[in-house]
Amino acid sequence: MAGVVELIWNALDAEADVVTVTVARTDLDGVDIVQVQDNGHGLTHAEALRDFRRLGGSWKKSRSVSKNGTRPLHGKDGAGRFRAFAIGSLVEWTTTTAEIDDSLVRTKITGSLDASEFTVSDPERLGSGSAGTTVRIAQPREHAHRLLADAASSQVVIQLAVYLIKYPQVAITYDGKTLDPKAILERETSIELDSALGGHHGAPLLTIMEWRPEAKSIKPSLILCDAKGVALHEITEGIDTRAGLPYTAYLMWPGFAERVNELPLAEFDSETVAPILDAARAAIRDHIDSRLSERRVEQLERWKAERVYPYSGQPQTQAEANERRVFDVVATAAAPAVAREPKAARLSLRLIREALAQPPGALHRVLKEVLDLTGEQLADFDHLLERTTLASIIYTNKLVTDRLDFLVDLESMLFDADKKKRLLERSQLHRIIANGKTWIFGEEYGLAVDDQGLTKVLEAHLSSLGDDRPVLRPVTDTEGHTRIVDLMLSKAALRGDGREHLVVELKRPSVSLTQIELSQITNYAVAVSEDERFAAPNVRWDFWLLGDDMDHVVENLARTPNRPTGLYTEGQNYRIWVRRWAEVLEENRQRLHFFREHLEYQPQDEAELEGMLSKYLPNANPDDRAPSEKVGSDGE
Repeated sequence: MAGVVELIWNALDAEADVVTVTVARTDLDGVDIVQVQDNGHGLTHAEALRDFRRLGGSWKKSRSVSKNGTRPLHGKDGAGRFRAFAIGSLVEWTTTTAEIDDSLVRTKITGSLDASEFTVSDPERLGSGSAGTTVRIAQPREHAHRLLADAASSQVVIQLAVYLIKYPQVAITYDGKTLDPKAILERETSIELDSALGGHHGAPLLTIMEWRPEAKSIKPSLILCDAKGVALHEITEGIDTRAGLPYTAYLMWPGFAERVNELPLAEFDSETVAPILDAARAAIRDHIDSRLSERRVEQLERWKAERVYPYSGQPQTQAEANERRVFDVVATAAAPAVAREPKAARLSLRLIREALAQPPGALHRVLKEVLDLTGEQLADFDHLLERTTLASIIYTNKLVTDRLDFLVDLESMLFDADKKKRLLERSQLHRIIANGKTWIFGEEYGLAVDDQGLTKVLEAHLSSLGDDRPVLRPVTDTEGHTRIVDLMLSKAALRGDGREHLVVELKRPSVSLTQIELSQITNYAVAVSEDERFAAPNVRWDFWLLGDDMDHVVENLARTPNRPTGLYTEGQNYRIWVRRWAEVLEENRQRLHFFREHLEYQPQDEAELEGMLSKYLPNANPDDRAPSEKVGSDGE
């Protein structure tokens, strides 16, 4: 892009008001011809001979303004015209200028990378036409395809923004697009740096131009300019590049024009230029901190106004208030990735809320790999979400809430008169439980076998003991049948050197448990007990027959005096239980309510937590605080 920008600057130095850059394509949509045309005053034949005779040297060297005194000059070294060869190997200048008598004279200059000198044609007098210069570049080089990139026009406009705003009569078109910085300019802020830094030249002036979100392809940079805003050098290293705020900073100081050849090494000028750059970088960081904080608050208010914010009402507990506060920080950091259309935005924000409720390690991966946060942001979130218990509390609180909601839904399916008649055992109830809901049988269990035969139960049992040999002879029950087991769950025994297995036989609520179902679960237990392949020390088996109701015979068998409620019989290494759904649901409900009541998060260092959050968002709105945090109008 540097070659095109230099040719545009040459046109502006020639006092052009209209500059048109055209990129002609090949049949394969590659770059064929690049042309830069302007209506400036052009070059006389004598000037062409002077300026193209050798590399270096320029009529601009002794001047600071254009020929007619209307514009500040950009180049002074005569090297700008040679940058055209960065685009293509063959360059032709056709320049027309007006003589004293207003007659027009045209001169052509051609040059190539293969030739050692330029060819300047004889002057040609024209009967009509207008002054101006057209640069035609052919035989494009390797990097010329960058001129067709979506961000190409943006890269050009940021180099010329200050100039174009100062001279609104100038019209520049790049590949059919008018370069108008005001069209993408959202805010302009000027900051005067310490005057002591600028010495006798005065205080350097930093102008930060923030671009609208659609200009997100513009990469942050610091452009060094002379006092009139003419760009001299661009710096991209060490510039604040936090996502969500496309901007370009322009540092204007007369001293840069005196050191134009030294600016690429300005970082090493410890006495003069480097302190100015350090001060500019610090001012940019402070400005970006303030603006991003403002934008996050504005973004939250927009989401709430559009009713896509995933929380409603006020938080009822401190845990909920902290969760919402952390969500605000994470969601606003992720705002560039959130859809703009309300329906899609609602889904995006709900997904972020769900990600926040996952284990902290999972959220870290989302922040790093999906949201592409900076290293500084990741370090803050690591401290906030992994080095404190806050993320674990948020995760556990969400987990408890989801499970209580599931118990309500399951209870409705099991006990509602109409629903229980339609609920199917294997394709519905079984699948609901097996799909991540086996915690209702005990948090410590993991699913080992789902709707498979006793042979698979044996394989899972052996695997838990570290024996992965295949089972060659099938396992059958006492009647010689290869039965299908609904669920087998497994856990390590408390003593650490054994295993505990749980086999659950599910019955839909419309089925009343009888001796038939009891016989079925008993056959499973006896088959396991009598098959020598199941024999292993320190392994206990529990078999549950689970239903909504039971006949009086099964009721009596499961309520034997001096035994735990529901225990039907007990063998050497197994127990058989008959259980009601209502009992299982109530046990889970009591356990979850106990967790919820003891889940209030009290930060050990409230100031540290608030300091971390306030770095990204101002203090919480009083309406978003937990009830215990709020005060009355009298301050009590």
